[in-house]
Amino acid sequence: MNLDPASRVPPQPSGPRRRTIAFTSGKGGVGKSNLVLNTGLLLAKGGRRVALLDGDLGLANLTVLLGQAPKHDLRDVIAGDKHVWDIVLRGPHGLLVIPAGSGVAELANLAEGERTELLQQLREVEEAVDFLLIDTGAGLSDTVLSLILASDESVVVTLPEPTALADAYALMKVVIQQFPAYPFHLLVNMVRDGDQARQVYNSMAQILMRFLGYKPGDAGFVVTDGCVVQAVVQQVPFTLLAPRSPASRCLEGLTNRLLGNPASERAAAKTFWECVSGGPWGLT
Repeated sequence: MNLDPASRVPPQPSGPRRRTIAFTSGKGGVGKSNLVLNTGLLLAKGGRRVALLDGDLGLANLTVLLGQAPKHDLRDVIAGDKHVWDIVLRGPHGLLVIPAGSGVAELANLAEGERTELLQQLREVEEAVDFLLIDTGAGLSDTVLSLILASDESVVVTLPEPTALADAYALMKVVIQQFPAYPFHLLVNMVRDGDQARQVYNSMAQILMRFLGYKPGDAGFVVTDGCVVQAVVQQVPFTLLAPRSPASRCLEGLTNRLLGNPASERAAAKTFWECVSGGPWGLT
């Protein structure tokens, strides 16, 4: 996939409401970057101006998933050599991608002043698009927490297994104890079916309510799908490689809700039912 550097001139937003959403997780390996990329593509395909920030500083994955090796990244912005608009790449459907450096330890541990400068430049991007989606790193570093708190809301990606759930709980707990009204939404990835996803969500919601008096939002789920692995190997987003696959259809449930119009809501309900029941794919 051939991405060209975007124009320095910021794009004009297509709607009055702008949203910054962090995709985060308590641990790595839960498929977060893949979900950020494909959610952004579906939103862009729906006519919205969308930018993605690879905020997994030091272990960048978004450009890897797109098969790209950018000439410049956030290292140049933090060093003061480039403005954030100078490093933006343009992807499918006009998607904008802000790349970070991979294997760069200093990016993963930004000083407070560097984080502040980065957030100030990101506000310019935020003002120019309908959706800014941030792929944070995993865990509880100061940089991760800063990106979460700089966002309007966060989608916490987890798996239906104990360590991922425990780490997701720990992440939300740290933020909720200081900011009880912060909006977290739980997205369960790589589930067998809708029943398993509901069990995971209900268990997490009960624990959060019992110990923190907090109920998370439900961002839906994505079923285990061989097309996702194939897409990663080919470095093509799975919503482009297999737009009618189970994983793609499940992710449409989240993006349709984010788009927030009646037709999208009906499509989201239909997609949700198909993912739960197996629909045309015969999931069991």
